[in-house]
Amino acid sequence: MQVYSVVPSGLAEARDLIAKGLEKKSWIVVAALCRASYEGRGASEATVGDRVFMVKPDGSFIVHGPRGFRPLNWQPETSSISVSLEGDSLVLRAVRRHPREILVLECAQVYSITVGASPEEGQFWMYMSEADIRDAISSNPREILGEDIRIVDIEKPVEPGFIDLYGKDDKGNIVVMEIKRVKAGEEAVRQLLTYVESLKTKGAKVRGVLIAPGITENAIKLLYTTGLEYKIIDIKKIYRKYSKRKTKEKTLTEYM
Repeated sequence: MQVYSVVPSGLAEARDLIAKGLEKKSWIVVAALCRASYEGRGASEATVGDRVFMVKPDGSFIVHGPRGFRPLNWQPETSSISVSLEGDSLVLRAVRRHPREILVLECAQVYSITVGASPEEGQFWMYMSEADIRDAISSNPREILGEDIRIVDIEKPVEPGFIDLYGKDDKGNIVVMEIKRVKAGEEAVRQLLTYVESLKTKGAKVRGVLIAPGITENAIKLLYTTGLEYKIIDIKKIYRKYSKRKTKEKTLTEYM
């Protein structure tokens, strides 16, 4: 990939560089002081602050703040992206037609712009999906979670959504399990809580267990204040055992 980085002398130069990158469908990464607003299936607003936003060659538009790994805003494969000077601001508009959504960034200052032309796609392999982890836990809960849980249902539908694993422990309590293959945040805890609360209304004794390789500090605080549980898992370890079992199953099947 051919890459060049520029510290623009002003917003006019920043506009020209971004416009050129958009025209050539380059990979554009910008560090700027800006605010963001979104309207579409919902609405959101991020006040003025330091942001890093990225435009990918397929038109995907992603905005990050200084903390966390989740983007503040994003638009997958936008229909159009425009850049213009409006008063004292550099304004980018990312529009998606179906469904109708618009993401607007108003930048008061642009610190740097990096443009990558003709990026190499490469290949991507994901060792385990959440479904793989779910199936591995379902096959042997004690080995992975350290306790005897009888799995009753997988992807059990409830009013808020689908429970990854629904089971019962040796005391007869219902165990609701939410699985994440990456570090879990507050959103995962809230998701688990909605599932637990939906079952508690029926008078059942319910345990909520978040299963993930890691968890944020804020998420662990929320988890324990809401009476939920957390079990850490080693995805590499699960993968090694799971892949061996899958290979063995495939080999045996070939001879049947």
